[in-house]
Amino acid sequence: MRPTGIDQTIRRLEQDWKDTCGVLNRQEKLFVETYLGFLRSVARTCLELGWRVWFRPNQVVHWGEGGFGHLSILVPAGTIESFPELPGEVEFITDLSDNMRLGEEITLAALDRITYEPDQWV
Repeated sequence: MRPTGIDQTIRRLEQDWKDTCGVLNRQEKLFVETYLGFLRSVARTCLELGWRVWFRPNQVVHWGEGGFGHLSILVPAGTIESFPELPGEVEFITDLSDNMRLGEEITLAALDRITYEPDQWV
């Protein structure tokens, strides 16, 4: 292959990657917003019951490597006999420990604080 053919191939591959990134970014945004909507719904439901809720944002670069963040929900002892089958990012606790990393306490007025910034594809 002549050098000109290599340059054209490289440019075509770069454009393909750029197009692919655009699609992946749009799909990731939709996925993230859907999941955050679920986390906000969980928080809202629990807050309406008078339970305290905390949110700790994801510290990992990409959603597939650790989730979007962590909800900790303080429920009165004896309230829940068996914990529901929810994602690992939703944790029900019955007491507060000094060494727990809970994040920011969430209120009904601050549900929008449950956020995540998706990694932008390079």
